Amino acid sequence: MKRMISKFNRALAAVTVFALSTVFAAAQAPKPASKGLVIKGKAPINKEVLKVKLPKAFETTLSNGLQVIVLEQHKLPTFSMQMIVLSGGLADPQDQPGAAQFTATLLREGTRTRNSKQIAEQVDSLGASLGAISGLSSPTSNVNASGLTDNFDQIMELLADVILNPSFPADEFNKLKNRSLAQLRQQRSNPSFLATEMFQKVMYGSHPAARVSLAAEEIQRMTPEALRKFHALNYKPNNAIFAIVGDVKPAEIVAKLEKTFGAWQRGDVPRTAIPKVSETGPAKIYLVNRAASVQTNLVLGNLTIERTDPDYYALDVMNQVVGGGASARLFLNLREDKGYTYGAYSRFSASKYRGTFRANTEVRTEVTKGSMDELMYELKRIRDERVAQEEFDRAKRTIIGSFALQLESPQGLLGNIVTQKLEGLPADYWDTYTQKIAAITPDDVQRVAKKYLDLSRMQIVAVGDATKIADVLKQYGTVEIYDTEGRPLRTGGGN
Repeated sequence: MKRMISKFNRALAAVTVFALSTVFAAAQAPKPASKGLVIKGKAPINKEVLKVKLPKAFETTLSNGLQVIVLEQHKLPTFSMQMIVLSGGLADPQDQPGAAQFTATLLREGTRTRNSKQIAEQVDSLGASLGAISGLSSPTSNVNASGLTDNFDQIMELLADVILNPSFPADEFNKLKNRSLAQLRQQRSNPSFLATEMFQKVMYGSHPAARVSLAAEEIQRMTPEALRKFHALNYKPNNAIFAIVGDVKPAEIVAKLEKTFGAWQRGDVPRTAIPKVSETGPAKIYLVNRAASVQTNLVLGNLTIERTDPDYYALDVMNQVVGGGASARLFLNLREDKGYTYGAYSRFSASKYRGTFRANTEVRTEVTKGSMDELMYELKRIRDERVAQEEFDRAKRTIIGSFALQLESPQGLLGNIVTQKLEGLPADYWDTYTQKIAAITPDDVQRVAKKYLDLSRMQIVAVGDATKIADVLKQYGTVEIYDTEGRPLRTGGGN
């Protein structure tokens, strides 16, 4: 084990040099003068493909069905652990969206033997962290804890208490409802939230992935009984993975888990059925009218793939070229060249259901047309033109360098292992990840751009003052106008 750790440390050192050389190269780049620019003045880059063999985690399953993953990392006397319940927002009852989210949030707000204040004080006294989270469209609910190895037993006992014995106290439940309603009112004044909410609805329709937040009536309908029912039905050891990384030993962890969670009884858990994502309709523009707004938020996108699709690597590189950071085309064009915005980016997602590609920016109202022109220009360019080799290589180095930096973080290493488990990826997925990225060619990028950036089905969301930008947007297609509550106002034709 010591030899393996030593080899791994040497690999990390090489990785750090590799990543820093990439960062240094980006820092030397001058500001561009025109779109389609070329970044010059770069430092020399090592073109060798990063090759690492990641440390293997210890894995076992307890008699009650709890899967266990232990990754030893003895650099510091600390640990980070999580209980991953394989039911999240995707498992919400149809008549009770948000059950998983509320259940997770209230776990640490009271148990049979501790109230919220006592839990918080004990966590603080240990210098630890303890939290839980689940999303409206998440496949899991996660309970996380971390701290010093010397305090492991006390922190483990706290973790077990909130998982096994939550009481969902009425007073804390009512506080959460009131906070959620107040947050909802605040969100509706945020243009970025409005843009994301509309984009998800447009892309996913009635699919659970369309959920960004609960409606006021859904929050009001929530009850402590609904949370108890969700917890009793889904928080089972045979529906969970316990994962830990840090200054720990597998045999000791398994013994402590058997002692702490051994009485946790397995049970039947309904299988989470993930609906198929339906295709979007023809290209259309959805304008959310935010009266007197001085900016326009723009989001353009298409549906893409599930996480296990072999096109994932090529789409990852394509996204990096288009808008993956400050050295990508959207940023260099709309910010550095045109000065329309503080930033313009793209994002690519993939999960157990089809993800999306989205390009987004926030611009001054008066440059809405110019920004739309440049966004469309860049999306057409990645489809129609083969990426120049130098720009292409830089994008791949950025992805590999970012991955390399993850290897320095124990949490990052464990997160990769958990991702591989949850997404059903091959056992050697992360060992071969950098080679797969390095093997992508410019032709691969152009192929997936043509396949997934379908301009005839490109969905566009804009949030801004409709009196100033509706006529501008009609130049790009049919416009549907909504208020900030998501209610339709009127439809305008396009050219």
